Amino acid sequence: MIFTQSPKNALMILIKILGLNSMLFLIICCNSNNDEISYGESLKPNVIVNEHYFYDYCNDFANINIEKQEIISSFVGEYLRATNLVSKRNDKYLPEISFSNDEVNIKSIKEFISKEIHKYKKNDTNRLVFERTLEVIERPTDTKNLFNNHKIENAESYIIKQAKKFHFTSINESHHSGQNRSFTTDLLKPLWEEGYRYLAMEALSSKDTVLNNVNYPTYKMGTYFKETNLGNMVREALSLGYKLIQYDIVVNQDLELIQRENIRDKAQAENIYLRTLKIDTIGKVLIHSGHDHQMEFSLDDGHEAMGASLKKISNKDILTINQNVMVENNNKENDYYSIANGIFDIHTPSVFLNKDDNNKCLVDPVKYIGGIDVQVYHPRTNYIYGRPHWMIKKTKKLYNLSNNIKKLYKDHLLIVRPIEEKTNSTPIDQFIIDDAKRLILPKGKFIINIIDCNRVLKESIPININ
Repeated sequence: MIFTQSPKNALMILIKILGLNSMLFLIICCNSNNDEISYGESLKPNVIVNEHYFYDYCNDFANINIEKQEIISSFVGEYLRATNLVSKRNDKYLPEISFSNDEVNIKSIKEFISKEIHKYKKNDTNRLVFERTLEVIERPTDTKNLFNNHKIENAESYIIKQAKKFHFTSINESHHSGQNRSFTTDLLKPLWEEGYRYLAMEALSSKDTVLNNVNYPTYKMGTYFKETNLGNMVREALSLGYKLIQYDIVVNQDLELIQRENIRDKAQAENIYLRTLKIDTIGKVLIHSGHDHQMEFSLDDGHEAMGASLKKISNKDILTINQNVMVENNNKENDYYSIANGIFDIHTPSVFLNKDDNNKCLVDPVKYIGGIDVQVYHPRTNYIYGRPHWMIKKTKKLYNLSNNIKKLYKDHLLIVRPIEEKTNSTPIDQFIIDDAKRLILPKGKFIINIIDCNRVLKESIPININ
């Protein structure tokens, strides 16, 4: 029967018969050829362009610290290198908390804390401190048994279901992570359908507070707007009708660290409130922040995070989502993450829910209990033709480059922009050319710019994705 079908239908039937997994199907179906790309007349202007980050990358990050190296690697599409650099910089994750019997009686402490908890109302700061302390002390050393009490669920579906109940939903990122940004982008359309109308972004520069007439993302919006997935988040938000909200500030670096953090986080919360809820009580707000700014509660160390400040100012609870801990990190992964990947088949962003309480999401108690509602487990990256699987979406496919481009411009930076955008817009796709890598693009008309390590624009080629 297979051989009487069209090639495409035959492939679909074969996949069903053999039980091939969805990732193999993705690899096969995305193996597009150049028939779907129409190349226009190429120009060779030989001018210097703005992509200075490629110069830094080519020169092996001379005099640039590791954190900036991670970020620049993400700019040029080298996400694997960015991940490896993160592992190099971070200490190994060591969550174990133990005491010798001579130092402290753990049983007595647990009994004391259990009694103290019930003296305070839910969400009282003192109660949260005790709850977090108890959770950390009781953090299981045998995490396999922990996961036996939890079930896996699609993170996007769970978050959308929970977000219906809130006016503010806050999700974070690591600044090198295109994967974090790609996931937030996937939330935009379903959240729009639930009444979310504002996208507040920490990445937006404090110099660019008027964003009413934005048509597409540009470098001037902020430092991280050289990264493809951040730019595509903005493109998706604008296409849906979201209003972009700038809320971060620049703080005097001469102040002590704790002073800088408090000033910044409080100002962030005030800006979000004043630019959204204060003037619009209906439109809901998605906040995309960096690292731990969105936490609703911190230990009493003198610092109040943006999430905690916003909760006070707005008098509204916040759905807080952490997505930058449960990720691949070579030999320095969180132990919850490593164990979960060994037990479950994590192919899509996932959460773990208590089997006895579907509304209780598993969160690693070290640092996050009381401050985070949801913790997302991202699948390890599968590189397809040298490109991360999480960049390939329903509206975007893989397209091969012409052999001529691969031959002439190996190790050059390829930058793609929609044809109507100016040369300072965030690329819709970019990567360093080699024999394997392919374009990831939706249908439309685009310009390919190819630059060398000295930022010289070697060739500019219009293309049409049919």
